[in-house]
Amino acid sequence: MEMKDEEERLPRFQRARNALERFAPVFWMKSTSETNHMTGFVQLPSLGWRFSEPHPELREMFQSVVRDAPRNTDWSFKEKKNSLILPSRLISEGGPDGDFGDLASAISQNDQEFCIAASDDIELIIDAIAAQPALPTATRISVFQIAKSSADELVCVAEGFTGEPQVGMVFQAVGVPGVEVRLTALRWYPPRPETKRHDPLAKVTLVGKGAGLIGRKDLLVSLPGGG
Repeated sequence: MEMKDEEERLPRFQRARNALERFAPVFWMKSTSETNHMTGFVQLPSLGWRFSEPHPELREMFQSVVRDAPRNTDWSFKEKKNSLILPSRLISEGGPDGDFGDLASAISQNDQEFCIAASDDIELIIDAIAAQPALPTATRISVFQIAKSSADELVCVAEGFTGEPQVGMVFQAVGVPGVEVRLTALRWYPPRPETKRHDPLAKVTLVGKGAGLIGRKDLLVSLPGGG
């Protein structure tokens, strides 16, 4: 109980950061202040962040939290270079790719009832993120060399492994939106002490629509339940 009380005394920014960093290191983050110190108005809240490296395996969790946690209004989760949680009203009034800063300021000045309701919601969202169970560590591999490439198959040498890659796993190409491939063959190269390279290397075959779009240095991240 004492730890929960201590957490609640922290500013919203720090509580949000603590919640996000349960899953991965946060490289950049922005959270709207609870109130405007000049006017005393409650500000329309939003939360943006970028992890130190992409984590597409967390996308479904954030979408679920944003859908289920709020009680007062609709919220959206957007993901490009940065991840963003914001009231859906900003998208409906400002467009999906709009600059929401001026619109958020206008709503904060003219619709305090909505801002107070949204402020309550963002607290529920942060609490829900903090309460999510930690997901299993995703397997991550990076393309080191390309041996053969076609529209639906990529044979490559991979490095930078996190987790345990296994035949049958489905991977998402972080740099190529919408491309998912299945690992169908895996052969580890024995270590070569005479070289300066100490990281493990493996020859992997990846099959799926768009596999040929994956390039050298692209990062692949396994999808939950895709094995």
